[in-house]
Amino acid sequence: MRARLEALSRYAILDTPPEQAFDDLCAIAARVCRAPIAVVNLVEETRQFFKAEIGLGVRETPVDVSICAHAILQRDLFVVPDTTRDPRFACNPLVQGAPHLRFYAGALIETPEGVPIGTVCVLDHQPRPDGLTDEQADTLRALARQAMTQLEHRRLMLRLAEREAELERVQDIAGVGGLEVDLRSGFKNRRSPQYLRIHGLPVDAADETHEEWVRRIHPDDRARTEGGFIAAVRKGETSYRAEYRIIRPSDGEVRWIAAVAEIERDEAGRPIRLVGAHRDITERKRDEEALRTSEQRLRAILDTMPQMVWSTRPNGDHDYFNKRWYEFTGVPEGTTDGEGWNGMFHPDDQERAWTAWRHSLATGEPYEIEYRLRHRSGDYRWVLGRALPVRDEAGAIERWYGTCTDINEQKTTAGVLAAQTGQLQALLATAPVAVWFTDDLQVRRVMRNGYAGGLMGVAETSTASLTTTGAGSITGIRMRYRGAPADPSELPLQRAVRGEDVRDEEYELVFEDGRPSLTLLSSASPLRDASGAVTGAVAVSLDITARKRTEEARELLARELSHRIKNIFAVVGGLVALSARGQPEAATFADNLRHRLHALAQAHEYVRPHSPESAPDVEGQSVRGLIELLLSPYAQGRADRIVVRGSDALLGSKSATALALCLHEQATNAMKYGALSAPAGRVEIVTQVTDGVLHLRWQEIGGPEVKGAPERQGFGTVLAARSIAGQLGGELRHNWRPSGLEMDLSVPLENLAR
Repeated sequence: MRARLEALSRYAILDTPPEQAFDDLCAIAARVCRAPIAVVNLVEETRQFFKAEIGLGVRETPVDVSICAHAILQRDLFVVPDTTRDPRFACNPLVQGAPHLRFYAGALIETPEGVPIGTVCVLDHQPRPDGLTDEQADTLRALARQAMTQLEHRRLMLRLAEREAELERVQDIAGVGGLEVDLRSGFKNRRSPQYLRIHGLPVDAADETHEEWVRRIHPDDRARTEGGFIAAVRKGETSYRAEYRIIRPSDGEVRWIAAVAEIERDEAGRPIRLVGAHRDITERKRDEEALRTSEQRLRAILDTMPQMVWSTRPNGDHDYFNKRWYEFTGVPEGTTDGEGWNGMFHPDDQERAWTAWRHSLATGEPYEIEYRLRHRSGDYRWVLGRALPVRDEAGAIERWYGTCTDINEQKTTAGVLAAQTGQLQALLATAPVAVWFTDDLQVRRVMRNGYAGGLMGVAETSTASLTTTGAGSITGIRMRYRGAPADPSELPLQRAVRGEDVRDEEYELVFEDGRPSLTLLSSASPLRDASGAVTGAVAVSLDITARKRTEEARELLARELSHRIKNIFAVVGGLVALSARGQPEAATFADNLRHRLHALAQAHEYVRPHSPESAPDVEGQSVRGLIELLLSPYAQGRADRIVVRGSDALLGSKSATALALCLHEQATNAMKYGALSAPAGRVEIVTQVTDGVLHLRWQEIGGPEVKGAPERQGFGTVLAARSIAGQLGGELRHNWRPSGLEMDLSVPLENLAR
């Protein structure tokens, strides 16, 4: 901060009145970036001072509400697409209240030493999610560099003015830089001490000759300077002025000299004496060169802009067009100056354009119009013309700056969009899906396509709304959700208007005239503007009545098959009991077999497909519950045969089948080839939940030695792996350790609970 404050003090810029050079930078920034607000800003300790501004109407604001105070901490362009979404600025009073700033972009103004002292920035009342274009960003950076150049130039000009005033005072008092030349007997010179210091001469050079003076003149200026001097003496001139470069003998430095002299003559007009003064104007020349360079840079910027840029005098006469204008129009430079530009318009647009331009000139109001401009190809292309006035301190218009932007493609696109809109309307009219749309946040006005009207039995000319009186109904129609009358405010379209996304919810459309009810699968989404505010909503519904009836029939069949399978388990259990009667030695075996059959029956009941109305009546709606039910037949009466420990997780009916298939396949293989095929073998199952994922490890211990992975996988193993990956979005891995198989299973909890 200290370096910044010292730099601001050095440039003596704070609290100075507006200046045209900085006002022009603001105008260009606003025009190029299409922003209502542009500022050349200098950040002090407690405030930010606006050297130039468009759109704010103030010269300073406190630094604690300054966005630029953050920008100067960056090393490059600082862009805030939406201030309301940036925690640094969301509570800023200039964001919350007037002028309701929503977008900011600022480029650093840095001193040659790299000290940031302010910004050239543009602001908008609307967010800009895409920020600036590359051209706009590059232009803003260039304008910031130009602002620094202007500050340097201003400082140098101030220094030059002070120095010139001091030199003038010294010259008035002591003849500083003075010289006298006796012209009666050749060129006989006398130089003052200050003259000698200016020219880098020793004291003994006070009486240097004319030839010595000529030799010190820069070779490029020598002939012109000496010739002008001799001509002035010989042609009767009474004064002589010249600016030329010298090479100082003392240090070899090239310096610019401004020479002013009066030539005294006798009555016959013969030259007698020349009295003059020399000033060192090197700094001024450097400033002039810097200014020329700056102007060249500015013109280079304008010539590389994609827009056509122009300026006029206060009366509207054009006096400048950038390179893009001539590239677009193909006319020779200068031919459209003054009022010549009007002939470039399409004949049908000329009077309208002139009327708008005269109105702006008369009132000072911004100029904006769309018209057709003749292209170099001879065709007319649509352009957007805009202009703003630049005013002096008294408010008088000094210049107009304007741009022309080629919008022919946008105009063409608008026609294509209209055609696409027609195609969309045709699609909505023929697609077998019901569509509802509203742009009324109270949902009192709803538009629908023909298919929606057909579903409800509403005539095409009807204006009935979906929010007429009744519990979610139109006249003669009721909506039901999950078996109960639907609240009108909770229908998908109404919820979407409140900003909610609704996905795949089933509603029943009930007709009071006795027609069969319909089942609709509905989704809805809000419509938002560029700022994210909800402006309406659209809802779509599919008629899934036939599908629901098919699902109900399939569920009935599944329940019938399940019932028959349960009967088969019961019959087999009865046969086992009946066969064991009269054979006491088989009673234990039969009892164990019946228990295993019962466990298998329970596992079947758990994993079979079912509806909410036919949910399983077994206990254990979890992963642990399924494991214990499914593997109990394989324990063979030993508590340590199959050990399950670790975390538990909810298990949905749709996921149970895939998990059961995997575990059953693993247990069957263990009984055939693995640990459960040996009397002392056992299986440990460990479950753990980490970061929303269930990890299950199956480890076989005490079985036959594993020789390695099998050469081929059985159908059951392949089916289990595909079920885990496809249905559950999980992963199944096998590790064929010599001591026993390890299986690792990972499944996201959200998939497991379905």
